[in-house]
Amino acid sequence: LAFIDQVAPLKPMIILSGGEPLLRTDVFILAEYARKQGVRVSLATNGTLLSPEMVEKIKGAGIMRVSISLDGPDPETHDATRGSGSFDLSMRGIENLRDKVDFQINMTITKENLDQVGATMDLAERLGAVAFHLFFLVPTGRGSEEELVRPKEQDEILRWVAEECKKRAIEVKVTCAPQYGRVIREILTEAERTGMMGSSCLAGTSFVFVSRTGDVCPCGYLPVVAGNVRIESFPVIWENSPVFLDLRKRELLGRCGRCDYRKVCGGCRARAYAKTGDYLESDPLCSYGEV
Repeated sequence: LAFIDQVAPLKPMIILSGGEPLLRTDVFILAEYARKQGVRVSLATNGTLLSPEMVEKIKGAGIMRVSISLDGPDPETHDATRGSGSFDLSMRGIENLRDKVDFQINMTITKENLDQVGATMDLAERLGAVAFHLFFLVPTGRGSEEELVRPKEQDEILRWVAEECKKRAIEVKVTCAPQYGRVIREILTEAERTGMMGSSCLAGTSFVFVSRTGDVCPCGYLPVVAGNVRIESFPVIWENSPVFLDLRKRELLGRCGRCDYRKVCGGCRARAYAKTGDYLESDPLCSYGEV
């Protein structure tokens, strides 16, 4: 609660995530307290615990949106990474959410589900999701480098997404692939780009991750600790941490540092760190030529 008091004047959006946030007994106390402080709150879940009773608690706490992970349009694809039976449980949870709380579908793209992006987007629309967010894998935690798509494949997906956005009603956002900002500028007119979500890496610039132990990192995939809210206040960490100052100066190395699109894109800092140990190095998942 003290952390919420610290960040409330900044008017952020707090995303309650995990692990699985619905396993926390105090998650709704935190959400309701934040809402009373004028802070917008959303919740990221795998969807398996979304019983009718849980949905009523989510709604009562004032949580504005729930994001649910679906890594494919069917049990075979989704359960391959999420565990047997997960797809059916998530679909049941979505059914309980419908018409009660806004929800979005999050899909993490790997080699295994690369050809299922369109079908999963179709499913998200049929289910009534307000948004479909595509996450490109960062090889940390459970994500292994062997599961990464190739740079050329990423580019092909991004170009496909850009074209799909012109004819889809659902909000589509690409995460952990700042190259999308370059792609939409390459293939779409300025008028066609209006309203599309393509930005540089947000880690440490407009997004941070706070762990259950209080560690503050640029994002959940970039395990570089900028400070700890149990030791110093969040505003002090946010404004003064050398890690965050580095990321905001954007004095990048290698190809990213020489690239014409470094301000539009700048590469994924977490993927650069996972590959090289330096968050200012080049993003390995980029097909843009040497510059």
